[in-house]
Amino acid sequence: MDKEAIKKELLDGSNTILKKYNEIDVVETISVMNMAAKTVFLGSLRVHNEDVVSDIKNDLKKKFNHLGEFTVRDEKVVPCCAPNYIHISFNVSITN
Repeated sequence: MDKEAIKKELLDGSNTILKKYNEIDVVETISVMNMAAKTVFLGSLRVHNEDVVSDIKNDLKKKFNHLGEFTVRDEKVVPCCAPNYIHISFNVSITN
């Protein structure tokens, strides 16, 4: 398994999806958790347009489901001094 290639695919794919929906945020890094039986790649996106959240989640699933066990969730964030946004997080678990 080429972890750097998977990280690059997740990073580039996430940013392509954000750009498709005219979102201003950029994914800068993908985290990796190494375990004995599997490797988990973690990513998160910030989406300001609530109307496209389900479309973005579906695009993520379509784009990355082939890599391994894919899960995605979202949560609304209301900061005190910035615009509201939806935090979308995903992980891909790949058996070693």
